[in-house]
Amino acid sequence: MSKKKTTNKVIWGSLFVSLLLHLFGLYAVRDFWLDELETEAFRSRLANVPPLFKPRRLNTVKQQVDLPEVRVELEYIASEQQAIELSEQELRLQAEPEKIEDQAAPLALRQIASGAKEDAPILERVKMLSPSELGLADSIGIRSMDLLRIVDMARANKDHAAVIIDPSSRRDLMGYVNFTQLRVYGAGSGRSVLDALTRYLRDNSRILAQVRDETYEYFLSENLLKDPMHFLLEGGGMTAYRDEVLTQFSREEKEMLGRYLREGGFLFIEGSNRYLREMRSHLRSILGAEATLRPVPLSHPLYHAFYDFGGGFPGEDKARVIEMEDNPTWYYPTQAYDEQPAADQVAFFNPNAADTGEGEQPPRQGIWGVEVEGQLVAILSDMGLHENWGLSFDAEAAGDEPVLYSLMAGANIVAYALTRDGGRTPQLPPPSWMQKRPVAKMQTELDEPERMVEREIVDGDIFSSLDASLAIVQAPLGSSIVEEIQLRLDGRYSLELLKTGFNGLLLHNLPAGDHWIELRYGGQEQQLDFNLIGGKVLTLNFALNRFAFMTQLRLGPQDEQVSIGQWNEVFSDLEIEEIFLAEDREWLEHLGALPESE
Repeated sequence: MSKKKTTNKVIWGSLFVSLLLHLFGLYAVRDFWLDELETEAFRSRLANVPPLFKPRRLNTVKQQVDLPEVRVELEYIASEQQAIELSEQELRLQAEPEKIEDQAAPLALRQIASGAKEDAPILERVKMLSPSELGLADSIGIRSMDLLRIVDMARANKDHAAVIIDPSSRRDLMGYVNFTQLRVYGAGSGRSVLDALTRYLRDNSRILAQVRDETYEYFLSENLLKDPMHFLLEGGGMTAYRDEVLTQFSREEKEMLGRYLREGGFLFIEGSNRYLREMRSHLRSILGAEATLRPVPLSHPLYHAFYDFGGGFPGEDKARVIEMEDNPTWYYPTQAYDEQPAADQVAFFNPNAADTGEGEQPPRQGIWGVEVEGQLVAILSDMGLHENWGLSFDAEAAGDEPVLYSLMAGANIVAYALTRDGGRTPQLPPPSWMQKRPVAKMQTELDEPERMVEREIVDGDIFSSLDASLAIVQAPLGSSIVEEIQLRLDGRYSLELLKTGFNGLLLHNLPAGDHWIELRYGGQEQQLDFNLIGGKVLTLNFALNRFAFMTQLRLGPQDEQVSIGQWNEVFSDLEIEEIFLAEDREWLEHLGALPESE
């Protein structure tokens, strides 16, 4: 009976494998045939030659083969061997096994020592959370396998942060960070402020940020050394009970802070001028003469870590700040406003009062940094960024520009702390299933003359300095785009179109040279490298093939590049959405940030 079941399983398994192989072969032949037809149609359009279809004829002649008639007769032959019969005496000789009687053991109480293990294991069923149920990552646009890996690492919290850096795009930084609440005398992180910043990071980046429930009082625990950064905000910690001192650290706290900063830690310190001058004195005593204090220049990666703030953070005026290469005395400007007696002060300093006219506000000093061996380990800010972070929970103030820009500046500070050289954040390699994007070379003003000379020497093509265009057309010709389409070009421009019904897109004012594009359509994603010629149009055709339970997005270029006039004449019967990058650059930029300098 078991052999028959095994045979049936083998037969059904063979039939299932054969069915899968036939379906795969049919899908491959169909996909290859459709791709050839669509490519031929686009090529014939661009070459102004009608497509040539070569029908395949099937051989329908049936050949009849005469086979000789074979007659087979089978004859049943009975077996001559007789069955052996056993007598009753032989049957009685078969012994039956004796039954073994179990003796009942006496009941007794066993003495158990304190802390001893149980005789049998205690099984407890633990329900694991599904990654789809984690509310922290609902809005993060990353693949499921990447999300699973990052969420598991964040839950384990072996390292309080980890990142995967994409060299082709700063805003594709992926990873997680678990912030720790800290309360010291007169300073601390503040839960509401961190909640606002982490919510913005989760909604507008691929960083899974969250705030741990545990709060540490005083900077004395070894666990605080694992964090990539800490926040020391005025009023965010323990209440200061001495009027003459706003902040205070014990000798043990200073030793731990010095160890933290020298081993890759980072501090964000923000408050009033008097508060910052006290923190300046603490840092000087902690780090000694090997550290320096000076304004952070605009060329520093802090202003370009995530968003591009080429003129400084909002409200910061670098033109009025004195440039200093060396500051051995740890000079920090003093506000006369803070030196006045409390009775003579009109109102408490409000960073947001400049737009409302609430009294005369002293000028802001902006972002100052503490460097150790050329590495930025702490920044001092009087910009009031954290106060605007807290206002983001207010529905009426959440859409104000100061609040939004302050959150964007906070994203830059966190991104820099996670990716800076010598930091405490592990930089993980990308997973094997992640698609690698080619790194597009950024064109700068310095290499522009060399690039122009090279073009003139190599090919002498004066049209290469002209802008090029890129056409993305749905295949087969005449098909309409029925779903949302997303484009990303060179990792700098991102475009999402909800409009449907047109047959393709035409992007103008692109620089000539090598580019790469990422196309998302119908839940599928495809990438492609291509080269643009100045003054001409390159045509890319894409199609979404569905067969049975399989879906495939195909994206391919045409060999011919023609002028814009010829292209419009050839594809005049199509409805094309034209986009000019020079005019729409602001809303084409990913996440609404300012465009990068070319």
